[in-house]
Amino acid sequence: MAIIDGFTRTETLALTETTSNRLQYLEKTGLIIPQRIGKSRKPTVVYTWEQVLEIRAIKHLRQEISLQTVRRVVNFLNESGFDDSLRNKQLIVIDDEVFWIRLDWQDFPEKMPSAVKVSGSQGKGVGQYTLLVIPALTEIVNEVWKAAKESETVDFESFKQRAKAQYTQAS
Repeated sequence: MAIIDGFTRTETLALTETTSNRLQYLEKTGLIIPQRIGKSRKPTVVYTWEQVLEIRAIKHLRQEISLQTVRRVVNFLNESGFDDSLRNKQLIVIDDEVFWIRLDWQDFPEKMPSAVKVSGSQGKGVGQYTLLVIPALTEIVNEVWKAAKESETVDFESFKQRAKAQYTQAS
């Protein structure tokens, strides 16, 4: 049996600890669109490693903000010419406002990392830089590895070959 380059719907459900309805909704809204393999009425649905991380990131954000606000954040990033993925962004949620902490350490200490308001009530101040939660990408990756290891659905040895980032020990 050939190893597919990605994760089946069942594996994705286990790795992201989300629901089938949530995956359907993420696809319906265009936030996460999996690949379909086969032309049958029931094709195999495959999610990439990046999509698994993105679903986890959205799950974290959903603890603080609505999915509508998540879509507004993604739309802002997309329309502003930024990478619209959430999995690699440090976001801070304060009430109904979402700030993206842009960590560009190349110019540090001359320039401090900046915060950009990416969503807020009535859209006021969106796009403005601010002085001032989604966990760091390594934390999300580690959560997916832990879910894979504990899952009865995911073949852990196969998962290790398909994961594109390694588990990182906390320092």
